[in-house]
Amino acid sequence: MTAPASDWQIVTPGRDKLGESVLWHPTERALYWIDFYGPTVHRRDPATGQQRDWIIAGHDSIGSLVFCADGRLLVALEDGVHHFDRNTGELQLFGDPNQGRAAIAYNDAKVDRQGRYWVGTLDAKEKLPRGIFYSTRSGQDWRLGDSGFVVSNGPTFSPSGDRLYFSDSMGGRILAYALDPATGRLGEAAEFHRFAPEDGFPDGLTADSEGNIWCALYGGGKVLRLDPGGTRLEEIALPVPDVTSCCLGGPGLKTLYVTTGHTSDKPPTDLGGALFAREVAIAGLPEPLFKPEER
Repeated sequence: MTAPASDWQIVTPGRDKLGESVLWHPTERALYWIDFYGPTVHRRDPATGQQRDWIIAGHDSIGSLVFCADGRLLVALEDGVHHFDRNTGELQLFGDPNQGRAAIAYNDAKVDRQGRYWVGTLDAKEKLPRGIFYSTRSGQDWRLGDSGFVVSNGPTFSPSGDRLYFSDSMGGRILAYALDPATGRLGEAAEFHRFAPEDGFPDGLTADSEGNIWCALYGGGKVLRLDPGGTRLEEIALPVPDVTSCCLGGPGLKTLYVTTGHTSDKPPTDLGGALFAREVAIAGLPEPLFKPEER
């Protein structure tokens, strides 16, 4: 089913160079997202229209954010993953599983249903399969989930937490892994869905309460909804090509929020970089909070 592009609303008048990592906070009832090249963290309360922005000074990029149970954020910067205190603006290094490898950047991250943190890396030139997908419970026990990717993107998890979905962006496919909820170990990768070149590159993912997977397609100007078997259920076009990330939030978790990027050769009036929203039929799932395991 193809839905009309005209139903989208623009959430905020601001434009990001590369909007990413959009998430709905389950207790604050607020929307968070980033501008990768800002590097900036945004928070917006849709009920009041109030927005606050934090520029991460001294850094070149921010790959993603997730929520912590103690009220801080975990932000993936070019030199590692950091706790970010929104009240003070303070950064505290959480970990750097990349261990300073040159020309590698951190990218998308999520917390699984059991509270583990997962983050992927990418080759800065987007040419070589140097990206690795990691997980941790404490910031000290980094575990390699999988490797050999040019650009790591996604991820998201099934409602029961026993399946992980991951975007191998340059490979043009979403992978699915069996995930042991008790240990966090992944099974072998299986191809969940492969995209045609005209679809664009699979980027951010989110799951709804029925186990369907929403996928943002960078360069494809659309989002897709796939059933748990990987079959296309719905395709929704956006009025911009570079669609990056999506989440389900708002009242009843039935608002689909989508971030986009701005192409440098487009005029400032272009809608690239806008944050879009529309209502959908099936609710999402509350975003898990990261709580480090005591060591």
